Amino acid sequence: MLNLSLPKFDRMQSMLRLTVTNTVFNSALFILSTIISFSVLAQNESQNLEDSWLQEVMPLANSFSEKQGDPPVYLAFESADENELIGYIFTTPDIPPEEDGFSGPIDALIGMNLDGEITGVKVLFYRESYKHVRGDFIVDSGFPEQFTGKAIADEFRMRADIDGISRATISSWALARGIRNATRRVAMAYLPGSSFVIEANLEIEVLQTLQDQNWDDYLANGFVKEFSAPIAGESDLNFALAYMGHYRLGELLVGANDYSNSDRTASEMIEDGHMLLLGLTGNTPRLQQLRLGIIQNGILYPNRGDRVVFAGTADEGKIANRAQFAIALFMHSDVDITQPFTMVYDTSEVRGEFIDYVGVDYQVPEDVLTLVLGTPAIEENTVTQSIFFIMILLLAVILFVLNLPRIRASVDNCSQ
Repeated sequence: MLNLSLPKFDRMQSMLRLTVTNTVFNSALFILSTIISFSVLAQNESQNLEDSWLQEVMPLANSFSEKQGDPPVYLAFESADENELIGYIFTTPDIPPEEDGFSGPIDALIGMNLDGEITGVKVLFYRESYKHVRGDFIVDSGFPEQFTGKAIADEFRMRADIDGISRATISSWALARGIRNATRRVAMAYLPGSSFVIEANLEIEVLQTLQDQNWDDYLANGFVKEFSAPIAGESDLNFALAYMGHYRLGELLVGANDYSNSDRTASEMIEDGHMLLLGLTGNTPRLQQLRLGIIQNGILYPNRGDRVVFAGTADEGKIANRAQFAIALFMHSDVDITQPFTMVYDTSEVRGEFIDYVGVDYQVPEDVLTLVLGTPAIEENTVTQSIFFIMILLLAVILFVLNLPRIRASVDNCSQ
């Protein structure tokens, strides 16, 4: 048996504590220095841009200005004398907030021409575990190249108009959303006459009425509908329903952060369908997603579990303090949002039978349809018809004026 004297034992304990303390200190110092070095490297990449990088994202340019304006941009000119402006170049760190990838933001350099089209994207910096085991997987995947030529008015939605990177959906989504947000902010500041800005201003104008209203107003005008599902022997489960199939509506209703998170989650598993907001109160632990469904024209569209995502704790947006939490439900793609439908909750003894159910009728308001679909076709037809009748009327007046001398001559002959 090993027998240590007390002084030696105390000395060994002290040495052990010192060793552990040094190890912890050195580890913390290493982690801190790594974080700082990452931050410094990222800042250097985005602030000290090489001319070749500017050329890479704006190939038709031959000269560039210094960074200027708000938001900060580099002006790109076709000629060396900087006479003809052809676009803008900017970085996502200069236009916060950035969307987080798997381990943080993905900094990118972006070129955009005067028509609101992306001319090139270069990834400047990101840190992810994938990168260490697979190399520069974002660049090597060819993912950034698909943005070249893309209009900034597009949805930038994964698996819809953007092809993601295998096993890196979060990073794909973050980069796509970062590019979309940055280009649109630059367009709003520097391209007031572009089709995107004109459409965006119309969307903002349409949305203004909803922006000025509160949740009680939504209930009064039918934008939000409520219903309750009885739970045997317990309190009711309560729902508040609203259409949320546009990012401006989502940010208005649940706040930018919660909408962004729900949209990112949905992009990993849902390819189609319009988004509904369901605010939940009451006996929320008894919610069963597979009891949700939609009925339209007598056809039942039962919900699938993979078409519902968490949409926040109702802390932001118009829903704040009006629900315990929110979920986003993606309707079946066959549901026509221009027509009324019924949101239902199955109360049958056996889940999914929909023998018994409760629900509420819902019609997407006309101003919301205008926001989502653009000006209704009926209005366009009315305008076209009005122009046609005006042209016919003008033609009749012109023919009358041209034939007026002949008419007068005929009248004179008759009077003689």
